[in-house]
Amino acid sequence: MIRDRGSMKWTAMMLPEHLSLIKMWKQEQFHDKKRELTEWELEEIEQTIQRAFKMQKLITLTLWSNNNLHDETGLVTGTDAIKKELLLETDVAIKRIAFDKIQNAKMVDVDD
Repeated sequence: MIRDRGSMKWTAMMLPEHLSLIKMWKQEQFHDKKRELTEWELEEIEQTIQRAFKMQKLITLTLWSNNNLHDETGLVTGTDAIKKELLLETDVAIKRIAFDKIQNAKMVDVDD
Protein backbone atom coordinates (compact mmCIF):
# COMPACT_ATOMS: atom_id res chain seq x y z
CA MET A 1 0.00 0.00 0.00
CA ILE A 2 1.31 3.43 -0.97
CA ARG A 3 1.16 5.95 1.84
CA ASP A 4 0.95 9.23 -0.03
CA ARG A 5 0.63 12.32 2.12
CA GLY A 6 -0.78 14.41 -0.74
CA SER A 7 0.02 18.11 -0.72
CA MET A 8 1.49 17.90 2.78
CA LYS A 9 4.80 16.66 1.41
CA TRP A 10 5.13 19.67 -0.93
CA THR A 11 4.44 22.47 1.57
CA ALA A 12 7.90 22.16 3.12
CA MET A 13 9.44 23.08 -0.25
CA MET A 14 7.30 26.22 -0.74
CA LEU A 15 8.32 29.71 0.29
CA PRO A 16 6.04 31.68 2.62
CA GLU A 17 5.31 34.10 -0.23
CA HIS A 18 4.06 31.22 -2.35
CA LEU A 19 1.80 29.98 0.44
CA SER A 20 0.26 33.44 0.95
CA LEU A 21 -0.34 33.86 -2.79
CA ILE A 22 -1.98 30.44 -3.00
CA LYS A 23 -4.22 31.34 -0.04
CA MET A 24 -5.24 34.63 -1.73
CA TRP A 25 -5.91 32.80 -5.00
CA LYS A 26 -8.20 30.30 -3.22
CA GLN A 27 -10.14 33.16 -1.57
CA GLU A 28 -10.62 34.89 -4.93
CA GLN A 29 -12.36 31.79 -6.24
CA PHE A 30 -15.31 32.50 -3.92
CA HIS A 31 -15.73 36.18 -4.90
CA ASP A 32 -18.91 37.19 -6.69
CA LYS A 33 -18.41 38.81 -10.06
CA LYS A 34 -20.00 42.21 -10.65
CA ARG A 35 -22.35 42.00 -13.61
CA GLU A 36 -22.71 44.80 -16.07
CA LEU A 37 -26.42 45.62 -16.14
CA THR A 38 -28.25 46.14 -19.40
CA GLU A 39 -30.17 49.30 -20.14
CA TRP A 40 -33.48 47.54 -19.48
CA GLU A 41 -32.33 46.23 -16.11
CA LEU A 42 -31.15 49.69 -15.09
CA GLU A 43 -34.48 51.20 -16.12
CA GLU A 44 -36.40 48.54 -14.17
CA ILE A 45 -34.28 49.19 -11.05
CA GLU A 46 -34.86 52.94 -11.41
CA GLN A 47 -38.63 52.49 -11.74
CA THR A 48 -38.75 50.21 -8.69
CA ILE A 49 -36.81 52.75 -6.61
CA GLN A 50 -39.05 55.62 -7.76
CA ARG A 51 -42.21 53.62 -7.01
CA ALA A 52 -40.94 52.75 -3.51
CA PHE A 53 -40.04 56.40 -2.88
CA LYS A 54 -43.45 57.72 -3.96
CA MET A 55 -45.41 55.08 -2.05
CA GLN A 56 -43.06 55.19 1.00
CA LYS A 57 -42.65 51.39 0.92
CA LEU A 58 -39.72 49.32 2.12
CA ILE A 59 -37.26 48.28 -0.57
CA THR A 60 -34.53 45.65 -0.63
CA LEU A 61 -31.45 46.61 -2.61
CA THR A 62 -28.88 44.03 -3.66
CA LEU A 63 -25.51 45.76 -3.47
CA TRP A 64 -22.07 44.79 -4.73
CA SER A 65 -19.18 45.81 -2.50
CA ASN A 66 -15.91 44.22 -1.43
CA ASN A 67 -16.32 41.54 -4.11
CA ASN A 68 -19.53 40.25 -2.51
CA LEU A 69 -23.27 40.76 -2.93
CA HIS A 70 -25.36 41.69 0.11
CA ASP A 71 -28.87 43.03 0.73
CA GLU A 72 -29.92 46.27 2.41
CA THR A 73 -33.54 46.94 3.35
CA GLY A 74 -35.01 50.33 4.17
CA LEU A 75 -36.96 53.38 3.02
CA VAL A 76 -35.72 55.57 0.20
CA THR A 77 -35.58 59.11 1.59
CA GLY A 78 -34.01 60.87 -1.38
CA THR A 79 -31.29 60.98 -4.00
CA ASP A 80 -28.22 63.10 -4.57
CA ALA A 81 -27.86 63.54 -8.33
CA ILE A 82 -24.56 65.39 -8.06
CA LYS A 83 -22.81 62.68 -6.04
CA LYS A 84 -24.87 59.94 -7.74
CA GLU A 85 -26.04 58.49 -4.44
CA LEU A 86 -29.26 57.15 -2.98
CA LEU A 87 -30.29 57.86 0.62
CA LEU A 88 -31.64 54.73 2.30
CA GLU A 89 -33.05 54.90 5.82
CA THR A 90 -32.51 51.57 7.58
CA ASP A 91 -33.36 50.59 11.16
CA VAL A 92 -29.95 51.77 12.34
CA ALA A 93 -29.01 54.80 10.25
CA ILE A 94 -29.37 56.64 6.95
CA LYS A 95 -26.95 55.19 4.43
CA ARG A 96 -25.58 56.76 1.27
CA ILE A 97 -25.46 54.17 -1.51
CA ALA A 98 -23.72 54.85 -4.81
CA PHE A 99 -25.83 54.14 -7.88
CA ASP A 100 -23.16 51.94 -9.46
CA LYS A 101 -23.20 49.52 -6.49
CA ILE A 102 -26.89 48.65 -6.94
CA GLN A 103 -27.38 45.33 -8.74
CA ASN A 104 -31.08 44.68 -8.04
CA ALA A 105 -34.07 46.32 -6.33
CA LYS A 106 -37.26 44.73 -4.98
CA MET A 107 -40.15 46.25 -3.07
CA VAL A 108 -40.89 44.52 0.22
CA ASP A 109 -44.53 43.65 0.87
CA VAL A 110 -45.58 44.14 4.46
CA ASP A 111 -47.98 41.20 4.11
CA ASP A 112 -45.15 38.68 3.60
